[in-house]
Amino acid sequence: MAGYRQRLWLLAVLLAGFLFPGQVQSAPPATAPEPPGSLLIQTPGERAQPGGLSARIYSLTPETLVAQTLLDTPVSLPPGSYRVELDILGGTVSRERVLVRAGRTSTVILSEVAALQVNVLDKRGQDIGLGVEVYDGVSNQLLGEFLSGEIILAQPGLVDIKVAVPPQSQWWRAIELLRGGLRELTLRERVQGELLVHPRLAGKDVSPLTQVIIYAAGTQKEIARSEPGQEHRFSLETGSYDVFVANPTGRGKPFALERTELPDEKTVEKDVHLDEQPDQPAAQPPTHSEPRAL
Repeated sequence: MAGYRQRLWLLAVLLAGFLFPGQVQSAPPATAPEPPGSLLIQTPGERAQPGGLSARIYSLTPETLVAQTLLDTPVSLPPGSYRVELDILGGTVSRERVLVRAGRTSTVILSEVAALQVNVLDKRGQDIGLGVEVYDGVSNQLLGEFLSGEIILAQPGLVDIKVAVPPQSQWWRAIELLRGGLRELTLRERVQGELLVHPRLAGKDVSPLTQVIIYAAGTQKEIARSEPGQEHRFSLETGSYDVFVANPTGRGKPFALERTELPDEKTVEKDVHLDEQPDQPAAQPPTHSEPRAL
């Protein structure tokens, strides 16, 4: 009897499908989940991507922290809208309703921030990692601190920057941090060498009779001077200099002006010849400063 009833029920279903085809439908297949997308958070410029700084990503409904990601590093997310939040020096920046699509990468560029890098270099040009403090240029409030050589993000505006350089700190005042830009400041270890000038006349060293003035090369800036004495020795930072020798003896040239270089910490000895050379055009004395009377 049961088998007979099952056959009647199956026959009724087939007949209904034949007579009313639009009324009998199969169940729809299950919907496959959407593939995830990805989100990439950047700041303007390749050099302004600070390492180790991470942004927070929140879902909107309800607002929940769903991920943290390093700058310039994609993070996988389900499709939807999100809020991005990033702590910077002096405050927080955020971006609302960031859309992530399935199978695509969304890029957010936080152009409303400024980047700052302070370098403190030794003699070999390597950063030595000194402490840097940043203060608000108006209120003088401490905004934050970091180590030299790092790139940090900050709010645009005027700041004062302090570097813990012994024996006393180095300050930069009223430094403007521009929106979307990288401001780079560099301190280099001062490397000093020695310059020993030998004024020579008729083959003899006439240092006891002459005056020597050192100028920054090609400028009117006097760096040091040495009055008549046993020797003319100077401690100078490495670089280029003009050496002016005044000769009051009445013999040879009344003065000479020559260029010299201090490439490192070694002592450079410079011979300046005061003998007359008729075949050579006469040198002109510097017009920016007259030597003091001997």
